Amino acid sequence: MVDVMTDVFNVDSGMVNILDLPNEVLENIFQCLVSAKLACNLSATPTIRMTYSRSTAAKLRPVCRKWADWFLVNHLYDSLKFRGDTAHRKINFINHLTERSASLVRPNCRYLTILQLRSPPRLYELRRRKAPDERGERTNTPFEVLEALAHEFSHSILELDLHFIDFVSLPLRTIEAIGRIQNLRVLRLALDFKPGSTTPRCLIEDGLRATRPDSQCIRSLVLATRKLKRLDLMKLHPLVLSKTVGSNLRDHQMPTITQLDIDVSLECSLDGMVSLAIALKRSLRVLSIRGGVKEDGRRIMPIFIHLRETLEGLSITTETTLTRIFDLEFPKLRVFSIQLWGRCLSNLLSQSMFLHAPLEVIALSAGQADHQRRRPFNDDPFANIPTLKRLAFFDSARSYSPPQAYLAACKAHGVKWMSFGRSEEISDIMRL
Repeated sequence: MVDVMTDVFNVDSGMVNILDLPNEVLENIFQCLVSAKLACNLSATPTIRMTYSRSTAAKLRPVCRKWADWFLVNHLYDSLKFRGDTAHRKINFINHLTERSASLVRPNCRYLTILQLRSPPRLYELRRRKAPDERGERTNTPFEVLEALAHEFSHSILELDLHFIDFVSLPLRTIEAIGRIQNLRVLRLALDFKPGSTTPRCLIEDGLRATRPDSQCIRSLVLATRKLKRLDLMKLHPLVLSKTVGSNLRDHQMPTITQLDIDVSLECSLDGMVSLAIALKRSLRVLSIRGGVKEDGRRIMPIFIHLRETLEGLSITTETTLTRIFDLEFPKLRVFSIQLWGRCLSNLLSQSMFLHAPLEVIALSAGQADHQRRRPFNDDPFANIPTLKRLAFFDSARSYSPPQAYLAACKAHGVKWMSFGRSEEISDIMRL
């Protein structure tokens, strides 16, 4: 690729060439190159895009010193991901970064993900000498590696994903290191269980659940991250949150978290999620709910009751989530996103919660819209939503064209429709 770029743009001539382009233009060209590689991969995940992005940056760096520095700063380490059981392998990488001369450019990492984090050792185990690795050297724990990366990229990390095994638990020094990340905006917490673990039983029995460290750790993380805007708990079992997690938070100065992501597909109590949502009510503006509810939305209803007056954005998987709140009013709701709906869309949008909301954007799954292509609207779906400006279709190709019934409805009300690509993030849709 380097030879091709050099030949095409005649680097050695005195003419203005690609090396003189502004960084903004170079960024656009880079994104086009990555997107071109992914053009035939409609199911490409963010991880796949990250891989293509890194490999493309590595190939372009040798073109010249300017590009070497620019790609190092902006793309080479933009997304980092590693597993807890292999974290010690990152030490050489960390040493390489810390030993670089202060006069050299400093690389950025915006997205950091750590998988398979196991609970830190008990106090008596911490006093023991750590076991050496195969070379006789001390093995660094994943928490020490996380602390080192949080320190090295404290100026650039925007999103942090932590995936735990059995328990959500971090040493205090690790939480403090995360708290020193200057501009952390998104915190995602996930929990998995190792095969044969007795941990799921601890979530069911109240007495055992009370001894778990999860709620205290989550509370400490939230309070440590002063600039946090989004708390994503979609991959966290609801029962790890105690019923009092919110009341304990309200006694402290909270970060201004504006978006909360949760999952309601498990048939269990959501008391902890309700408590947390109430604690965040003052700043919370966007709620994203994944999963369908087999009952009629009874468990999720308390969250809507407490947030309905301030909620501006709502994303749900299925309409059953709303069964019990159709008659509630949401005076500030301007963005609504849904993936699956069984009834005719015009029937869904005729409910009171939408008729009394200042809706500006509705986002729909392109696949579901196509699935109902042969089912015309019973009524004009936008007749009672005069504030509607945009209809977005997510999980779609950029060249997607919606069914004729949707096009006609948009034309009748002057609503602009758009294909939103693969993204279904409510945070992205809110910016429309």
